[in-house]
Amino acid sequence: MNLNRISPSDLDLLLKEKSEFLLIDLRENYELEIDGKVDYSIHIPLGEIVDRLNELPSDRPVIFHCGSGKRSESILNFLILNDLYKENYLNLEGGYQAISI
Repeated sequence: MNLNRISPSDLDLLLKEKSEFLLIDLRENYELEIDGKVDYSIHIPLGEIVDRLNELPSDRPVIFHCGSGKRSESILNFLILNDLYKENYLNLEGGYQAISI
């Protein structure tokens, strides 16, 4: 199974089209304190995501991001390996650094 990805420009398009999706910020609390967060994102630290998968919708895209995209890609690969991955899960390429706020 391949990991689904979304580019920052495609995320911008989803916003412009007012599409329904969920953006999950996997960064740690201290990172949000330093860099801030996207207003429309939900913060679930990386260490909590596996225990909180039941909170995520299955009827719309769920886009995961971290600082650069590496940790979010890593957790999604973990979910694939453990049969917890869903087709509506996507990794934001470039992470928070790539989002134009």
